[in-house]
Amino acid sequence: MAGFSLPFGSAAVAGAEPPPSAVTTAFAVPATFVSGCFSLLVCAVPPVVSVTPSASIQALGVVTFTAEQSPVMTTLDCIDLAVNWRNLSTGAAGTTVLRGVTPMGFSRPIAAVDWCRYTPVRVVTGSGTVAAFADVVASVDPNRFQLSVAPGFGSFGVP
Repeated sequence: MAGFSLPFGSAAVAGAEPPPSAVTTAFAVPATFVSGCFSLLVCAVPPVVSVTPSASIQALGVVTFTAEQSPVMTTLDCIDLAVNWRNLSTGAAGTTVLRGVTPMGFSRPIAAVDWCRYTPVRVVTGSGTVAAFADVVASVDPNRFQLSVAPGFGSFGVP
């Protein structure tokens, strides 16, 4: 009686787990706000501005938050954003601020999309499902105001 066998698996050798490739998730809901100044002689009616925060996972349990202004609705105001996050799997939570950075020097024209950049911030969230809200930070300048229209929101898995 002749027999035969079928291979039901691979002979691959298990090795060290490779680091996760960078995954960036834009928040599902952008943060929107209105900002301006109290003197109507100097300022025009302020537009509603949209800023989309994002979370980039490049290491286990570590998230880098950043943000971008909408190219359609830009403003000369580069408002800081507070990001409040919570790991729903572990309960860990924290707050960080994404600082808005305007270009230095005006020796050349600056495109509207380049007017405001946000400094990325790395936080240790731990592994699990993370939910985050982003909103404008109150101005310390008594001649300016910002009013939140809606906070930004996103959720993402962190390996």
